[in-house]
Amino acid sequence: MRQVLGNATVELAAAEFAALRDRHAGLLLDLGAGDGKHALAVARARPDVLVVALDASPDGLRRAAARGAAKPARGGVPNAVFVWAAVEQLPPELAGVDEVHCLMPWGSLLRALAGPDPAVLRSLASACAPGAGLLITLNLHAWRPPVPEVGDAPEPTPETALATLGPAYAQAGWALTGADRPGAAELAALGTSWTKRLGSSRAELAVLALRGRLA
Repeated sequence: MRQVLGNATVELAAAEFAALRDRHAGLLLDLGAGDGKHALAVARARPDVLVVALDASPDGLRRAAARGAAKPARGGVPNAVFVWAAVEQLPPELAGVDEVHCLMPWGSLLRALAGPDPAVLRSLASACAPGAGLLITLNLHAWRPPVPEVGDAPEPTPETALATLGPAYAQAGWALTGADRPGAAELAALGTSWTKRLGSSRAELAVLALRGRLA
C-alpha cells in the first residue's frame, strides 16, 4: 500500500504492515481522513490500536503524517499509518479491521455513504472483521441547500435515517443500530478540522451520527 510519510510517498510492504498489525490489539480505519488530525488524536488516546488514516488525496495527510512519523519523544505516534488510497480500491493488505470511522465525508465518499452505494459498502465490509464497529458523521449542511452528491434525497434525521439508509447498509452486511445528533462536546472530541471550520461559520453545526456494526 502507498504510505504517506511527510512529503514522501513510499510503498509499505504487506509483510511490514502485517508485522505492525500483529503488534497491536486492534485495527481502526479512518476513512476519508482528510488532514489526519482525527487519526492522530485516536492513535494517541488508544496506543494499543493501529490506526490507519486513508484518503484519496495524499497532500492533505502530509502534515499529520510527518508529525506521526517523528520520534515519540518529539510527539510522534508510532501506531498511526497514513495511506493514499480510495474507498473504491482499498489496499488488499487492509483486512480484519475492527472499527471504521468516517467523519464529515465529502465528494464521492459522501455520495457512497449517504446514497448509499451498496458496492462501496460491500467493499468496506470485506476489509472488516465480523462485528466491526462503524461510526459515520454526516454534515447535514450538505442538504442545506443540497449539493450534487446528495441529489434530491431528503435530509436524514435521527428519526428517519435507520429506515431510509438501513436497508441498503443491511444488503452490504452492515446493521445500523443508532442515529443521533451529537452534542458540541462530542463533536469537539472528534478532533476534526471540518467540525471546527463549519462550527465557526454557522450559528448551529448540524451533524448526524450513524452508528452500526458489521453482522
